[in-house]
Amino acid sequence: MALKLWARAAVMAAFLLPTPLHAETLAELDALSDAAQDEGGAIAAAQDLAADGAYLEALATLERMLAVHPKSPEGRLLHALYLCRVDDQRGGQVEIGKLKEREFGSQTLADARAACEAGGEVP
Repeated sequence: MALKLWARAAVMAAFLLPTPLHAETLAELDALSDAAQDEGGAIAAAQDLAADGAYLEALATLERMLAVHPKSPEGRLLHALYLCRVDDQRGGQVEIGKLKEREFGSQTLADARAACEAGGEVP
């Protein structure tokens, strides 16, 4: 429960980068919810966070987006790899196992499994 609360707080911070790092008003909370509606924007934000080494914040961003877009292929794959990156290889491998070969291809999934075993390094 506490982890979920922290993840929500991290998502709010990630979406408010140009503004204060926490939501203080209902309008700011509404803006955060609206930002999660944009699949591409949320994925780009997560990738930017990960590029800066902020993997927990990237995961939180992806989890918020996946709550709205649960079938996002790129979001699901990145989420799995970032789990591996934060030393949750078991969780990452479980998530990779849920991905369908017909959607990603066998080579992509094999590469993802190998990347997870290597600590989530995205090639």
